[in-house]
Amino acid sequence: MKKFVVFSVVLLFVFAGFAFSKEITLWDVETTSVLGKIVDQHAEDFMYFNPDYDFEVVHIQNDPYKTKLKVAMGSGTPPDLFYTWGGGPLLEYVESGMVEPLDKIEPFLRDKYISSSFSAITFDGHVYAVPWQGLTGVFFWYRKDIFENLGLEVPETWEELETVCETLKDNDIIPIALAGKNKWTESFYYMYLADRIGGPDAFKDAWARKGDASFDSEPFVKAADMIQDMVKKDYFPRGFNGMDEDVGAARVLLYSGKAAMYLMGTWFPNTMANENPDIADKIDFFNFPSVEGGKGDPTNLIGSAGQGFIALTSTSDEKVKAMDFLRNYIEDPTWIRKSVESGLVPPVKHASSYVADDPLLAKIARLFQNANHVQMYYDQYLPPELGEKHKDIVQQIFGLDITPEESAEEHEKAVKEFLSR
Repeated sequence: MKKFVVFSVVLLFVFAGFAFSKEITLWDVETTSVLGKIVDQHAEDFMYFNPDYDFEVVHIQNDPYKTKLKVAMGSGTPPDLFYTWGGGPLLEYVESGMVEPLDKIEPFLRDKYISSSFSAITFDGHVYAVPWQGLTGVFFWYRKDIFENLGLEVPETWEELETVCETLKDNDIIPIALAGKNKWTESFYYMYLADRIGGPDAFKDAWARKGDASFDSEPFVKAADMIQDMVKKDYFPRGFNGMDEDVGAARVLLYSGKAAMYLMGTWFPNTMANENPDIADKIDFFNFPSVEGGKGDPTNLIGSAGQGFIALTSTSDEKVKAMDFLRNYIEDPTWIRKSVESGLVPPVKHASSYVADDPLLAKIARLFQNANHVQMYYDQYLPPELGEKHKDIVQQIFGLDITPEESAEEHEKAVKEFLSR
């Protein structure tokens, strides 16, 4: 009897250890998009073909996700696969030894995607993630029916945008939907204006400390000044700085027709398809307007050629099998087709051939192809600490809690302090 008990206990531990080694977990931020449903199905498919594995997908809202991942990384208990925006935050995890270089597992990874897809996820020559979402740029989405009813033309210059906003106000329509509680939604305006005023080198040179370039120079001061002018003219909803983007506080204004425009990334159609597909025929988009006298090329974009990636943690006990999931279910033609069907332009080679029949996606692909420069989001390009500081300052700009000059000085001070350590 005693031997049977001992044998049973040993067997229990063996099976427990076996079960543990067969679990794979993926964390992402797809709480509202069609993409979340697609990956759920892929997880089900994976388990069907791999019955010894339990593949768990956990969808977490954007801002809580960042905190949860940071805590998990710090405690050494992250998921096997995790969503990342690339850039500084990913590099921080790479340097801490928590991320596995994928090209060591899959040497032909670079052959699958357009070259620019890897710029935000390549460090010291190694690829640390695979593109998860499609080409993402930030554009002004607008209600075609409202524009048509009021005889409005799509604005190409800042003056034309202001004229459109004034006409919308005169007709009791909020010109631009905005939820500023999350801060990054407001950073779009700051980045675009800095680019349109000073060109891409304004940010690049200020961060690289090239010559006399700095974050308290004219492009950044003027960008803040133009933002505050928009706020004072009531181009945004009342109380916008307390509105939450994660719960759709801004986009519902566009859905309902209470607002006419919405500056947001190309993940928006994906979200709209999940939340309010009936409105899709009334929505179109245009690139951020040019600024008179500015150095920035009006074709420039804020975004990423492969925004949204999935990385593999070095602590994973199932690295090869997790990579099988990425290779077999995300990079294959079925995934590409489903991505297109869900409103995403895949960052794969010959992407245009996949979206030729979809005018909206073809337009996104064309704008990326013609863009002179694609600026990665500041809060992702910069080290995490500076990215958060940048967003805090931008929220103060929108809240009229700081002058344009003070905001530029605060940006410059934060960068100097960080680099002097």
